Amino acid sequence: MEQKIRETLAEIKPELMNYHGDNLCADMGIDSHDIFNVVMNLEAAFDIEIEPVYMRMENFMSIAKIEKMIQEIQKKA
Repeated sequence: MEQKIRETLAEIKPELMNYHGDNLCADMGIDSHDIFNVVMNLEAAFDIEIEPVYMRMENFMSIAKIEKMIQEIQKKA
């Protein structure tokens, strides 16, 4: 799953393919427009719907947090 997340993020910013930090926004300059695109791409890539309850910045701070969020969504489906 991690690799698929990286590939999805890299569609928005190629340098995210190799990101290993814990603050995407500060480290990589991710803004609200980028987050919107991340949400859309993740929904398509994983065939999920990211509901508003999950649209908190802390869920998008790192690859690990994105993965955890996706796993939670998939469990509820």
